Amino acid sequence: MSFLEELRRRNVIRVAALYVVASWLVLQVADILLDAFEVPSWGMRLLVAILILGLPMVLLFSWIFELTPDGLRREADISRSADTPPTGRKINILTIVLLLLTVGIVIVDRVIPDTPPADDPSANASISTPGHSIAVLPFVNLSDDPANVYFSEGLSEELLNMLAAIPELQVTARTSSFSFKGKDLDIPAIGRSLNVANVLEGSVRKSGNRLRITVQLIDVENGFHLWSETYDRDTDDIFAIQDEIAEAVVGALRVSILGQAPRARETDPEAFSAYLYSLHFYQQRTRDGYEKAVTYAQQALDIDPDYAPAWNLLGATYSNQALTGQLPFREANEQALAAVEKALAIDPDFALAYSARAWVAMQYERDYAASADYFRQALALAPDNPIILSNAAVLASKLGRVEEAIHFTRRSLALNPISTVGHSNLSDQLARAGRFAESIDAAREAVALEPGNDSARVNLAAAYLLAGQADNAIDEIEEANWPVYELFIKAIAYDALERTGESNAAVAKMADEYADDRAYLIASVYASKNDLDAAFEWLYRVVDDRQRTSSIRSDPFLNNLRDDPRWNPLLARLGLSDEQVAAIEF
Repeated sequence: MSFLEELRRRNVIRVAALYVVASWLVLQVADILLDAFEVPSWGMRLLVAILILGLPMVLLFSWIFELTPDGLRREADISRSADTPPTGRKINILTIVLLLLTVGIVIVDRVIPDTPPADDPSANASISTPGHSIAVLPFVNLSDDPANVYFSEGLSEELLNMLAAIPELQVTARTSSFSFKGKDLDIPAIGRSLNVANVLEGSVRKSGNRLRITVQLIDVENGFHLWSETYDRDTDDIFAIQDEIAEAVVGALRVSILGQAPRARETDPEAFSAYLYSLHFYQQRTRDGYEKAVTYAQQALDIDPDYAPAWNLLGATYSNQALTGQLPFREANEQALAAVEKALAIDPDFALAYSARAWVAMQYERDYAASADYFRQALALAPDNPIILSNAAVLASKLGRVEEAIHFTRRSLALNPISTVGHSNLSDQLARAGRFAESIDAAREAVALEPGNDSARVNLAAAYLLAGQADNAIDEIEEANWPVYELFIKAIAYDALERTGESNAAVAKMADEYADDRAYLIASVYASKNDLDAAFEWLYRVVDDRQRTSSIRSDPFLNNLRDDPRWNPLLARLGLSDEQVAAIEF
């Protein structure tokens, strides 16, 4: 009898086929379950390795032993002429059944689409494009002076804000629309990326006090012009031009406005020019840009002290300077508070000013009930403004209502899909909800959109760390240029890797260099190291010195502190105890 015939007689070939099919079935089921339980990617690799190593052992077992009607017996104890065809048939049937089951799972997994989360409007948006939806692209500067780009892009943003004030019209946020600046893409491709039915584009030629503004409204589906116009006017007519363009867009899209049509906020043309300069530099999101934004906003207000948008922009700039540490925390926030309150005094219906006021109440005054009130007013005036939705998500996270925060952020991303900040914030909130695999994916999306964004890199490193991938966290944080967060991530990662000396050195350096500003991060390291006394000592310092905090109630790096009797009294000093938060309606 040949060796091949002997393999067949002992059912070794049948067992090999059965093992391969069974392993395939196991991997299909594991692919679903491991993802559901957020097991890291190495879990699947380990399972594959185990299955591969198991194959030779199964084959050896099937060579030595034989399954007979009398049970499992050693092959040496069975007559060589004996055959066990019933056993072979049973193996064949079992192999076919498992094969059909595996193929069925593959078909269900690959053919039937995933059901989008109920709280994810962006998923529904990808299915159908709203007819009354539009993106306003940055108008091209055709002036002889390249510096006039501030005017062409500022005009685009003002038109975008006017159209966004129409509840019946879905308008893509500035961040996403302006991301296509300088890219050689046709309008249908841009429309599909932004999930809008229409695109408004144009150009501006400015020479002295003369303007030539050309605007086209384009149907994304077929690329046809729905409306176009050229305006040859003086700069004094800029507000009338904005009104006419908005009215023309509404008419061309056949939008039925239930309330009052939006009108441009009028001011002195020189003040408007200075305001657009301020807006231009603010959008650069750099230290130098913020400084110039303050300068030009103040110039606009010197000309027109009652121009509310300039006051609000000034307040937003001060808030960002406080957040980034560019100015002393208290000083910058006091200036932001004064500017935003001035904007609201001038215009009590200014939605973005209510959002800015809510931000100061939340981040500086720690008056979360007042912040919730201001956000409610902002959302009542502009329920689909992505900036307000994104800021409201931060408050929800601070109150420990993480699922609400995720809901707000997803609504914001539906209107602003190409937003590094939005995806980065979503990553942070998903991590707070314990959904680490999704958090990693969201942070990767943010990094892909803007590889140089340090905040996105930090959130990706944190997500890796919380998912138990300390080595990946270290690799990622070394790509960021944010020294305090590099120390923070490495201090916790080294401790997880049992590199205790390096961990202690990193947190000691944080204490030496950042105690007056980043005590919260130092406390988080000690909490992660389970040194509860040290963690509370640093958190008391945060409270006493009114230093910046994260969303402490939902911070996963502080999980070890939650059962300590000192936890809720500490939160009470921040206005975030269980009782205080329960009383806040938001």
